[in-house]
Amino acid sequence: MLPDHRRKKLLEVLGLSGAADVARLSATLDVSPATVRRDLQYLEQQGFLRRTHGGAVLPFESTAFYPQHENKLQHHQAEKAAIARVAAGHVANGDVIVLDSGTTTLLLAKELRVKRDLTIVTTDLKIALELTDVPGFEVICVGGTVRPRSYNTLGTFAERMLSELHANHTFLGADGIDLVAGVTNATVTEVAVKRLMMRSGRVVRLLADRSKFGRIGLAKVADLTDFAEIMTGSGLPAEVEAGYEAAGARLVVVEVEP
Repeated sequence: MLPDHRRKKLLEVLGLSGAADVARLSATLDVSPATVRRDLQYLEQQGFLRRTHGGAVLPFESTAFYPQHENKLQHHQAEKAAIARVAAGHVANGDVIVLDSGTTTLLLAKELRVKRDLTIVTTDLKIALELTDVPGFEVICVGGTVRPRSYNTLGTFAERMLSELHANHTFLGADGIDLVAGVTNATVTEVAVKRLMMRSGRVVRLLADRSKFGRIGLAKVADLTDFAEIMTGSGLPAEVEAGYEAAGARLVVVEVEP
């Protein structure tokens, strides 16, 4: 079995259970434990897993884990900024856009400040504050219950409002992207809002740095094929890219400067 294909299979095994030991991976892949350990080291360096004593786990210790906004801002900044710059190129002056909450969409909001006459719909209070003073912009902050330390709104009022809106573009974030599980979120409470955001946009793009691949959150949001594009940064192993493309995902890989 070629290394690229073997590592893809290894990630699939981890994606199904969240964790596995070397003995199990060795038996499943029909390779030596030493080969498994080398693959685990390689994939950990790429950010796809975390090695443990005797095996590996996905980066999320629990599918219910919710990364706080301040912590997320510190990771993969160059990659998120590159994704945001390319995503902004899809927005034309005068468009109506829906922005999901998150650090990559916040960087996208900063890129959009040079546009003219945009209408922005968002559940993210930080995004609303970022854009509310831009001349010619109309910012619609979706009402609802504010999630502590995440600065986004959710709940019945948010869902009702989003169900009545229509936009040119929706830019969504995710906590996990997996070949089997699809696009997932760490909390159940946000799923309905995210699905309505997707329904509101004529073209829906997912913005996700490469650390999100191979992760599985608690609740499914959508299938890989539900997005016009999944925009991510360069550096994914070739076998990982090929696996997602074979599953029907339309990946757009953005070059990230070192």
